[in-house]
Amino acid sequence: MAVPALSTLSVAEDLSLLLLDESSGVLYPLPGRTLDIGLAAAALLELTLADRIDTDLESLYLVNAAPLGDPTADPVLAQIAASTETRSPEYWVRRIGAQLGARIGDAALARLVERGILERAPGNHYFLTAPVARSRRYPAANGDRADEVRIRLMKVLFSDDIPEPRDADLIGLAEACGVFTRILSRAELERVRDRIELVKSLNLLCHAAAQAIAGDLRERPAARRTYQPIPEARGLPLIGAGLAMNGDLQEFVSGLYRDHGPICRVSVPGRKVIVLGGREANAFVQKHARTHLRSNRSFTEFCHAMETDRAMISMDGHDHMKLRRTAQAGYSRSVIERSMDTAIDIVRRAVASWPVGHPLPAFRSMQQIVAEHLGVLATGHSPGEYVEDLKYWFDSLIFAVRRDRPKFMREYRLRKVRPRIKQLYRRVVELHAPELREGRPGDLIDAFLELHRDEPQFLPETDLMSAVIGPYIAALDTVAGTLGFALLRLLQEPGHEQSLRDEADAAFAGGTPDARQIRGLEKTHAFVKEVMRCHTITPVLMRTACNSFEFEGCFVPAGATLLLAAGVVHRDRGYYPDPERFDPDRHRPPRLESKRTGAFVPFGIGPHTCIGGPFAEVQLAVTLATMVHCAEFDRAPPGDRRIRVTAYPSIRPHRKCRFQVVRFRHDGGAAP
Repeated sequence: MAVPALSTLSVAEDLSLLLLDESSGVLYPLPGRTLDIGLAAAALLELTLADRIDTDLESLYLVNAAPLGDPTADPVLAQIAASTETRSPEYWVRRIGAQLGARIGDAALARLVERGILERAPGNHYFLTAPVARSRRYPAANGDRADEVRIRLMKVLFSDDIPEPRDADLIGLAEACGVFTRILSRAELERVRDRIELVKSLNLLCHAAAQAIAGDLRERPAARRTYQPIPEARGLPLIGAGLAMNGDLQEFVSGLYRDHGPICRVSVPGRKVIVLGGREANAFVQKHARTHLRSNRSFTEFCHAMETDRAMISMDGHDHMKLRRTAQAGYSRSVIERSMDTAIDIVRRAVASWPVGHPLPAFRSMQQIVAEHLGVLATGHSPGEYVEDLKYWFDSLIFAVRRDRPKFMREYRLRKVRPRIKQLYRRVVELHAPELREGRPGDLIDAFLELHRDEPQFLPETDLMSAVIGPYIAALDTVAGTLGFALLRLLQEPGHEQSLRDEADAAFAGGTPDARQIRGLEKTHAFVKEVMRCHTITPVLMRTACNSFEFEGCFVPAGATLLLAAGVVHRDRGYYPDPERFDPDRHRPPRLESKRTGAFVPFGIGPHTCIGGPFAEVQLAVTLATMVHCAEFDRAPPGDRRIRVTAYPSIRPHRKCRFQVVRFRHDGGAAP
């Protein structure tokens, strides 16, 4: 990995590392706009150290407009150079914090990843790379290694060492931002309080940051005394929006956003929920989900149905991140790419089993492929005879979460199939006994069982079944639904079908394609992205407000049930011109509309972003390319081109959306 040319970390990078909670992979939360102001001051300190700006008690002025080649500081320098007015240091700290604070933070984290200091995990989590975590030292451009920032500062605070000017500035800035209250215990902080005052920089920018932060915290309560009422969306008597939400849910929440803006309240049978939508909601979730939102209450019934106290989908905070990190390697892109032959063979055999001219349900047929993919590739064990049980089990779990059927009906469904699911669970665990796994590469189940053996309190036997069965049902709605919509879109718009078939045939021309060739299926990947945009399988996320907060001028109380309509951005005209039109080219050069920050969130957003997103992207392309290479399809009945959507029990093509094999082309026509 290439290391940027600068031999030292920027002040913004150091501040980000100082604030990183290594167990959760996110920055410690700071009140108000403290973080943005601190990052602005960090960028200005960097420019001061590089002799690009200077300050006195009343003014900050430009010395040299030449860029540093530092993405955390150069945008700030450009803004100062473009200004025709002389302003105070506090003015610039406030202005840069408001306009560029988030951008500086993103640039700092991205550069730390480039340097090999951090690695990025799904959901915008960042962790120290293994070499740094073990050595507590950072790689430098000259080949040397530098002490980790906390070790460096602790050496200064807990000794009589004289700090370097850069470290003195960082201590002053950290003190202004209240960072030491996050990383030191109360007793430790009392011990070094005088030392902090002695060694911290007297740089005017540190003082300006402290003043700006104090001013921000003073101003915020006054701004919150009055709130706008949350708009109420219309609904039918008694059932409210219940029927509308069982149809095209993405269109429903997009309509709420068009009519009411980023926040409104809707009635559903038995309760009212607050809907947060659009780019405003997504920005809030990215920044504040960890302190204001929880998923555990929303999935209480899910855990009850799984006979477990906790499951990954219901966990929050450090425990959730710990279990995610355990599972991450098992859901990675490399898992399917290194088994490309197997992945393609699974699709070939499924297509070969479909009788010519016989109507087949689009969604259920794709579930068969998806269950086999996840079973064989992620757990090393085919679901085989249990596929129908898994489908029934998954729908039963969704009914349990929705709670819109009588409890006795939900319990009946679960009791009916639970013994079969437990059989599968015991079989998978038996096949992963340590003595049977010697010399074989570890998979997802091995990782869970190892965590159980090492930390039985964290992952006890009572929680193990949900972890082991999870991979089998992880994509039974998401990937299967997307594949169903993809096939129906191909049959609705034949021009795309021929284009994708030509691309797939070229990839298969020399035999089974490898990972590089699958990555090169540009039109196929663009087509799949457009399907995910137009038919977002998870357009809403269910959460509970664990702390009250202000959003877009409205007050959201603690305990409120929330629907986070992340998928609304997929119909946002600011991101996608003519969003109702199905246009895969919008995802290809030169347009690349989905590459814009915040424009494309098919796998959710925030801490619970789908961990299997990278795996799913490859899986979708592989499956679609193999299908169009092996056979030609049509709708059943042939004249029906409508794509009907249902959200009951989850978003998927309606059961009446069917297709049929017209003829086999390659590797098809014979029973598997």
